[in-house]
Amino acid sequence: MVSEDRGRLFTLSFPLDERLLGAVHAYPQDEAFAPAWRRLPRPRGKDAVQQIASLQTAARAVTGERLVFTNPDRPARTGRWAGRSVIVTPGPLDEAVVRTLMREWETRLEGHDGRDTLAALLRLDDGGPQPLSSLLHRDPMGRITGPRWAFRVAGWRLASMLAAQPLPLDASLPALRFHLDSEGDLLAWQAPLVHERTWIDEESGKRRRIAGYAMERIHIEVEAAPGGKTLIAHLSARISRVATHYKGIRNVLLRHPVNPDIILKAPITTRWEKGPDGFMQPKDVSYRGATAQIVEACGVGRLPDPPLTGLDELGEVRGVHRTGKHPIDKGVGAMFHARLEEHAGRVFEQEPVVYTGTSIKISKPGGSLPPYVPAVKMAAAMTSAQLDAVRTVVLYESAAWRTRVMGQLARDYARPELAALPDEQPVVLAPGYELVTVRLPELVRHGSHDRSLILNSLPWFKPGAGRSLVTALCETRYLSEQEKEAGVTDAKHALKALFAERGIPSQFITMDSDPGDPYRLNTPEKVARARARTAGLPEPEVAYKDDHAVQIALGSLHCDSGIIDNRLAATAFHRNARETALDREAVAVGLWTRYHRFAERAGRPRTPAVLAITLVAMQIPLGEDAYWPTLMYSDQGWRPLAQARALHHAGPIGKRGHHLRDDHGGPDNVRTYVERALAALGERFPLIVFAEERERIWPGLCNDRLGDGAVPGQSLIARGRDVAVVRVGNGQGTPQPSRRTGGGGKLPANPLQPVMPEKILYRHDHDGVVSWLLSGQSRQHAGGQRTGTQHTRRTLPSGQLAQRGAPFHAMTRTEYVIARRGGWREEQLAGLAARLSEQAAMWDGRTNLPAPLHLAKSADEKHPGFGEQEEFGV
Repeated sequence: MVSEDRGRLFTLSFPLDERLLGAVHAYPQDEAFAPAWRRLPRPRGKDAVQQIASLQTAARAVTGERLVFTNPDRPARTGRWAGRSVIVTPGPLDEAVVRTLMREWETRLEGHDGRDTLAALLRLDDGGPQPLSSLLHRDPMGRITGPRWAFRVAGWRLASMLAAQPLPLDASLPALRFHLDSEGDLLAWQAPLVHERTWIDEESGKRRRIAGYAMERIHIEVEAAPGGKTLIAHLSARISRVATHYKGIRNVLLRHPVNPDIILKAPITTRWEKGPDGFMQPKDVSYRGATAQIVEACGVGRLPDPPLTGLDELGEVRGVHRTGKHPIDKGVGAMFHARLEEHAGRVFEQEPVVYTGTSIKISKPGGSLPPYVPAVKMAAAMTSAQLDAVRTVVLYESAAWRTRVMGQLARDYARPELAALPDEQPVVLAPGYELVTVRLPELVRHGSHDRSLILNSLPWFKPGAGRSLVTALCETRYLSEQEKEAGVTDAKHALKALFAERGIPSQFITMDSDPGDPYRLNTPEKVARARARTAGLPEPEVAYKDDHAVQIALGSLHCDSGIIDNRLAATAFHRNARETALDREAVAVGLWTRYHRFAERAGRPRTPAVLAITLVAMQIPLGEDAYWPTLMYSDQGWRPLAQARALHHAGPIGKRGHHLRDDHGGPDNVRTYVERALAALGERFPLIVFAEERERIWPGLCNDRLGDGAVPGQSLIARGRDVAVVRVGNGQGTPQPSRRTGGGGKLPANPLQPVMPEKILYRHDHDGVVSWLLSGQSRQHAGGQRTGTQHTRRTLPSGQLAQRGAPFHAMTRTEYVIARRGGWREEQLAGLAARLSEQAAMWDGRTNLPAPLHLAKSADEKHPGFGEQEEFGV
């Protein structure tokens, strides 16, 4: 199965030994400290900072150290100082400074009456540097265990090593130097990227210009490798963008003149007032948690004041951009990853984790698949979804939007008459599937008016008898800044909730996604024209461009309704999958969990966080022509996807009792809920569960306890059921591919340009536990957008500097680790997971997660309450 001639895939993950772990200074506190800490007043209010975060920020500002103060309320359960709070730093602490710091911090706590109880209890005896490896140990199975904070600080030495040696990106440019920040990351602080953007403001009609700044950030995450017998450091690089204004900004980065070698992250509060132009402007910007006063009281000097005039000019205080538009887009690109991997290997004197190619090909069905269910497959897809009749209501206000949408549908379904179809005149697109357009400005316009009366009076939104369904494809637009400031109700959010109550799946399209000229040139056509001109040949014709936004919106509406054609089956049982395809029918289950923190509202008590849980099951018959029935779990048990999604969206985003707090039985409640759902699928078919890691609920999905501990379906496994569990990951702990060597395909002309992975599964054996990696080029790269592969933002040729504001794409990656293989071979499970990621359920692209898990995630993220959650700056 493994073959060297299929190539090797290098990653930004590095195995760690004692040499690379380095040493730390640890100051364990005694048993008297925790009770005194628990007597402190708890923080209150919307802008309150958690006590441990407030103290840690102040301590880092005062000491200039990447200090970790482990939470006395949640001490480590394992290790030498189990049950005790510990202060951990790379270097020794000054006892007098730390006691002064603690005193100044505690006496400023609101509601504490200036009391000083903790400083005298601190234990700051320095036993000297201790090898970090001495704070870890191995269990009887050889797995590395230790307190969570030990893994958090394990990347410090690596970060210091990288900070000491600048990163060479190009022979013609100075090497890029990084600074350490107080979180343990690396920032290109002294050499920020800059890019200007100009546009016509829609509200004022004036041309506006803004300069955007950004810095490359390198994060290092240390964890046990799958199986737990070695440690791995995962490096990840991204663009840390500097905010251009204070709106929505919760944190700033600053460089203290007394401790200039470390960048401090500090929370801020902004008070607003209405300016002369009628727009809101900052009245006051201050640090939260009394950090500034503490730093000054400790004799370190004042923190630089945040600039009240705004953040549009770069200074020593830089706001952390969160959401919205920015002149510089996301991503560092594949070229930057390749240079970082080679540089880190030289600095660490360590080869990265390298995956080896296998013979498992991940191939798609032949031909181009439309991102929706075509008319010839609609009847079979509806039958699979347990539907006899479906009506799609195209709901709009503007004639331009209707022309755009109906023009594309007329082209897709080869029905030219759709472009001029009169309103409220239904047309049948396929047996049982009809479409009708309705102009209702009062429904799609923003505002708080009552829409339910209108919906109740319209016959088009009432389903017929039996197994029938109504869906809605709606016009919308983004709220303007003035509307947001005035608190105008977004029609999309209001309609999503109303539609859910009526069991109506909905999808929204804005004119902002209008593609414009359908005969616009894409990159391959530009290249073809240039080559033709050079060769003196006639220029090739330009193909008509479909409106992909409309097509994908329709496909998403079909998918949300459970109307899914046979493209998943055609991929799972592709002729290239014969060695690893399933040899008996099964049910694949996607188990999605997400921790949801509710946004605080003035004058209302804080709503406790919940764990949102969604489960989607797809029955997998044998054969490439099969349609897969898709169900979702709800309060009424397993129901067809459209029904269950509507029930979920009409109810709360999480259930009472579903949380992560051990003292309130949250993990037990979650496990019981999931076990009941899996058991309700019956015993006819074996189950294959796809799930992401969730340590507090299922420790058996974690690397250090893989398969040894609770996993989803544990009670069924104990009763002898055939249950396989595949852990899926594509986040921070997933190895990031940087370049490929060997294998087939044409190599780029530039030998420094990273070679893209092949469409196969790659694997790496971690002491007997296999990690399977599916990697590939991004959709943009496949379409000819190669900027991030051929250059970094700093090495762009002068004629391409405008691309600095574009997104830079890296290689995609998803990792599969088999926690329980049940009655299958690992290759079958990994192959199925990869194929259900490579082929989306409803469009021709790929998804980060296998289809059942992707659908479960989608059901959660499209809940009307999903956007009403607390956001955290990074």
